[in-house]
Amino acid sequence: MDAIPLNRTLTDLPGLLGGTVETLRQQAAALDVSLSVEAAPGLPRVRVDAEKIAWAVATLVGNALRYVRCGTRRLPGGSIRVILRAEAGAVVIAVEDDGPGIPPEKVARLFLRGAGVTHGTGLALMLIQDVLVAHGGSVDVESHTDAFASGTTVSMRIPLGEAGQPL
Repeated sequence: MDAIPLNRTLTDLPGLLGGTVETLRQQAAALDVSLSVEAAPGLPRVRVDAEKIAWAVATLVGNALRYVRCGTRRLPGGSIRVILRAEAGAVVIAVEDDGPGIPPEKVARLFLRGAGVTHGTGLALMLIQDVLVAHGGSVDVESHTDAFASGTTVSMRIPLGEAGQPL
């Protein structure tokens, strides 16, 4: 498979993610779901394809909105957080929700390609993985289905060059 072509520009990720999440805020509010962006202070600008990274984040938040608990008059809705932080030579974008979680047997197969891949089987995650691999990064999924601590976190890791300089 050929690499995905990238149009890398030096990008302010907190600004990009804030704008991306803003487009989904009305949908979250209609479901009474809390939606926030949390960015660590002092993050460097990163050379990425801003359009593809924004698409990946919007896709993950959109997926979370489909599965997180909707609010009712008696019970508030769930929450989705987009967290941006620096970590060991990389910038990490994590989309975290408190939905029902993904069963372990499904998490293990999320990135497998094969014939007959259909909607609802992780196709979007495979495409997100392709985007991150093209950036030299990776995607990780952690999910819990415990009744008291359920939820899913998808973390996208974008490497920085030497001395924290953007690639």
